[in-house]
Amino acid sequence: EDGRIKSALGIGALLCDGLGDTIRVSLSEAPEAEIPVARKLVDYVLKREGHPYIPATEAPEFNYTHPSRRETVAVGNIGGDQLPVVISARLNNDLEVNEQFKPDYLYCGQRLPENRRTDIGYIVDACAWDGSEHTYPAFNYQQLIELHHHPAKMKFLFTSYLVKFLFTSYLGLNEEVMACLRLHPEVVIVAQSNHYNRLGEFRALAHQLMNQGLKNPLVFFQLYQETETEDLQIKSAADMGALIIDGLCDGILLYNHGNQISNLKVDETAFGILQAGRIRTSKTEYISCPGCGRTLYDLESTIARIKAATAHLKGLKIGIMGCIVNGPGEMADADYGYVGAGRGKISLYKKKECIEKNIPEEQAVEKLIELIRANGDYRD
Repeated sequence: EDGRIKSALGIGALLCDGLGDTIRVSLSEAPEAEIPVARKLVDYVLKREGHPYIPATEAPEFNYTHPSRRETVAVGNIGGDQLPVVISARLNNDLEVNEQFKPDYLYCGQRLPENRRTDIGYIVDACAWDGSEHTYPAFNYQQLIELHHHPAKMKFLFTSYLVKFLFTSYLGLNEEVMACLRLHPEVVIVAQSNHYNRLGEFRALAHQLMNQGLKNPLVFFQLYQETETEDLQIKSAADMGALIIDGLCDGILLYNHGNQISNLKVDETAFGILQAGRIRTSKTEYISCPGCGRTLYDLESTIARIKAATAHLKGLKIGIMGCIVNGPGEMADADYGYVGAGRGKISLYKKKECIEKNIPEEQAVEKLIELIRANGDYRD
């Protein structure tokens, strides 16, 4: 799953900008598993070909080749220099969360749950907000006057309610909305696009905010209706890739309409996208090659064994490489490396330093764990 998200985010960002005419999706699986992923990614991006024109003016401070994060004010834990947040839509009152991929906020529509956690924020439609601690009101365009007079210190403006009323052209903010945002820096914008090229429309919105000097945090609401987790991963990662690389992302609200994919899996995908974009870490990072004729050990089963032993080590980067030829270079930023050294032999690395060579394959995973423990990076 990580490989699909990473590939779709990186390659998708290039394809969406019209770069590249051949792609290679690299998964640590059998080669035949890569072609369907590549095909889905290409087909999805090609659907936006010939899309309606998106009027936009590039912000003069934006540097396409050396992008930096868009300057925003910090609203609570959103924006500023803080990590991008994950908002999870729970309109079916299903409040279960996976502690490893725990959303920062749950959007609950018009119903505020009775039993609430203190480590999660709850976003509720303004008409249902009761001022409770850790709860925040959400507004739409028709509620701008109410937003203006509302006492909450943190507010969310959803563009997904009435898009046709909110915008003059595509996602271009009208004067009324911009005037409201100038008066209310405590408003977090949650933007949704129904355009064929949603990436282009989101970019246009972010650049309009920069051109207008508006520094409200911007969360991207990505809505899908998929039946397969793989399709959701590929499409959402492709749509978010360039937004993350451009430095425009203060948060993501990933929602899949229907019940074919669990909320927990959707949340995991959202966190996976942020990690693939190197802007928020929520789990162990694995850097692995797809394997080739020089890989003289079972790469797939080895990755599974290493993941089983280290998946709880949040923030750690482990490189798992098939051979000594490309391995050390491809895993250059890994904390630890597991590299094939010959038939049935493994070498272990700490950063770029080879610590032990030619370990028998059957002992190598345990030796890797010992190495991580010896450096104080392993916890039970």
